[in-house]
Amino acid sequence: MIFFVCSVLLIDTLLLFFLKGDSSRDVATSLFDDTNLPRVSVLVAARNEEATLPRCIKSLLDQDYPADKIEILIGNDASTDKTEVIARSFEREHSLLKVFNIDHEMGSARGKANVLAQLARKASGEVYLITDADMQLPSTWCQAMVAAFEKDTGMVTGYTAINENSLFASFQAIDWAYAIGMMKVVSDLGTPVTGMGNNMAVLANAYHQTGGYENMPFSVTEDFQLTRAVLSKGYGFRQLISPPVTGITLPAASIKGLLHQRKRWMSGAVQLPVAIVAVLGLQAFYYPLAIALVVLHPWSILLIAAKSAVQSSFVYKTVRLSGLPVKIGTLVLFEFYSAIISLSTLLFSILPSGIKWKDRHY
Repeated sequence: MIFFVCSVLLIDTLLLFFLKGDSSRDVATSLFDDTNLPRVSVLVAARNEEATLPRCIKSLLDQDYPADKIEILIGNDASTDKTEVIARSFEREHSLLKVFNIDHEMGSARGKANVLAQLARKASGEVYLITDADMQLPSTWCQAMVAAFEKDTGMVTGYTAINENSLFASFQAIDWAYAIGMMKVVSDLGTPVTGMGNNMAVLANAYHQTGGYENMPFSVTEDFQLTRAVLSKGYGFRQLISPPVTGITLPAASIKGLLHQRKRWMSGAVQLPVAIVAVLGLQAFYYPLAIALVVLHPWSILLIAAKSAVQSSFVYKTVRLSGLPVKIGTLVLFEFYSAIISLSTLLFSILPSGIKWKDRHY
């Protein structure tokens, strides 16, 4: 047990050491420059998002990007609320925004993947920017995501933060910061994990070379599936953490919703390279092992404290790179939340129940 706890401490120490900010753009290796901006298509899948869609659309309409080089495509995924009504009201006022009702499935695609598959068929951009209807993006988002493409890059992922409207949400924000910070480190070291389906960009050519979502095996982690497909075509990948690409999403509203979210993510994580799965496995079993170790050897609380301090430093550094403030008090309490959620996730993941996502069961 001491070995496992020390291994997690070592992993967090290495993550802290290797986490770096994004270097300034090298014009010589850039795929696009300010004089040759590509046309971009923003793809948004929306299912029963009447409460959040207006905020998302307004942030997309406020982009600092040439109006003649951007289009916003909203896919209404069989919504039963006022999602379509709201989207149509924006469509009438803004010619660059188009709304499509998604009423059939294409190939193997289902759910969000099906919406994106159909929107991509209608898109005219050289770059597809993909986000969710509950996201709020900064006005710099399009420009910064496009600028990050280098000559070998097929996909770029931005930073997603949680709207900290409660203590529960603040804990989720730390969780996301840790996960994205870890993804950036391994990506910078040459082993990309996954794009973030609510904040990513992919070259249109790269996307279509994969055959599109309609020709991929269906997965509830459609962003992971697309990342694998793009990488398999020989393209590079970039994970960014900086203020211009920091979007804000809503937290899971309940423990049950959070557990379904984590179970969905785990279904994709098990397909990662063995070394990364091993690291994630250590993280997943850390708390039960740590508790057992403290019971057997009370002095090991010093190891637990050291691990907590290093992890907190890593999260602090990650959030600061994104340009957002850090709530130190929440960081101190996070270990207790993380222990409860990690143990609950382990139990929930082995239950025979399916995954609930966007009011659908898989």
